[in-house]
Amino acid sequence: ILCTFFSFLIFFVPMTFICYYQRTKNFAANGVMIETLQFLGYYVTENTRLKACPELLAACSESRCMLTRDTDNEHIQRLAGQVIEHKRRSFTLPVVMKNQYLVWAHMQRRHNLMSPELRSDCDELLRHSMKITQAMIEIACMREWFATAQAMIDFRRCLVQALDIKSSQLLQVPHFTEETLEKIRKHKTEITTLSDFLALDAEERKEILGMEPEEFLDVQAFCQHVGEIELKASVEVEDESEIVVGDVATVTVRMMRKAMRENEATGPAHAPFFPDPKFEEWWFFLVAPSEKPGKDKPSKASSTEKTSAATRIVHFERVMDRERYVEEQLRFQVTNPGKNTLVLHAHCDAYAGIDKKVELTFHAHGEEEFKRQLPMHKDDEDLDLQPTLFQQWMGDLSHADESDEEEEEDRPSGGAPMRRRGGRPDERDKGHAEAKSPAGKSEALGSREAGGAEDKDSDDGSGESSSDSD
Repeated sequence: ILCTFFSFLIFFVPMTFICYYQRTKNFAANGVMIETLQFLGYYVTENTRLKACPELLAACSESRCMLTRDTDNEHIQRLAGQVIEHKRRSFTLPVVMKNQYLVWAHMQRRHNLMSPELRSDCDELLRHSMKITQAMIEIACMREWFATAQAMIDFRRCLVQALDIKSSQLLQVPHFTEETLEKIRKHKTEITTLSDFLALDAEERKEILGMEPEEFLDVQAFCQHVGEIELKASVEVEDESEIVVGDVATVTVRMMRKAMRENEATGPAHAPFFPDPKFEEWWFFLVAPSEKPGKDKPSKASSTEKTSAATRIVHFERVMDRERYVEEQLRFQVTNPGKNTLVLHAHCDAYAGIDKKVELTFHAHGEEEFKRQLPMHKDDEDLDLQPTLFQQWMGDLSHADESDEEEEEDRPSGGAPMRRRGGRPDERDKGHAEAKSPAGKSEALGSREAGGAEDKDSDDGSGESSSDSD
């Protein structure tokens, strides 16, 4: 029993910690492998868009570490003929090509063409995708690339809802097919986005779709679950009535889910093609126009809400609250005087088509134009006249130096302390202090003359005695 105990204590426990360390040292704090972060940091650029994201996901370290089989080549060849690649491949490693086909097949809803092994690999890849796409978004946000961050969120939604790059947003609704979309296009009411469909009444939806009662109930439950979003925002400087250059302004964001009631929380998103439950996450971006001019400026003729690369991220927040009311504060420093315009974007990573944006306009005074009078208590006004701790410490040092200099002046050239006749060192110090005053100086002068006369008399007396002796 003792041998078993000591073998467990000496061998198994240390090996467990060593194996755990060897495994965790390859991962960052967000759960993504460090090699993946280095790869994404190099390949994610300001011009990276949605078409390049499937290949980036397939080339990450987590994807390359997935299991490969001898039968995968045959199954992938059968799948490759039915999948549309929207971008020419940059990596030719077999495992990267396999995972890339799986991502495109998932986005184009070709799951029926996958073998059970490939479907299992696709689900594993999708589980890794949430952390990897979050790292993509954070890299774009840290570099203030709003268009790139927006493309990464679009890719994340495509993975959750199994949507292709050019697929309709209405395919997120249950029982919707291409035939259903054709019915909607023929209707007099223009419905192109998910927000347009959610804004319809139940009777209008029933008239347009013409579904079976059971299927229509699923559609109604989906619309009630997603619901419309109301977004409001205001900008201010806390405890101030005016905004001045150099202030830290606060943008208060208030979002309300209209379909929910008080004390309710939303459940997992409707994502039938995603292997795990996925809850909504909202990304708030405070965006300002970029100062550098270029050809990436937004066109006036563009009808989409996509923002070009000529914008930069001032501040961003990731919100995971699932309550009806969500309130968040975004802070930034005011740098430009005059009229300032910022745009607040709210993006959902679970559904496409319910994003919102609010334009914020405020006027900032220059530092010379508007000077704030900082209130000060009367007791605090005298604090500026008091010496600081450092000044007091330096004052004590200067007094100590002066006393050292006085002691050195009283020392003879030999370095030993000088003593006056008929007195001890303390009496000498007392006499030295008295000599500094005018009365002391006159008394000292008189004593010196008297002392000189006594010395002369003593010298004369000694001379006479010596002559007498002679």
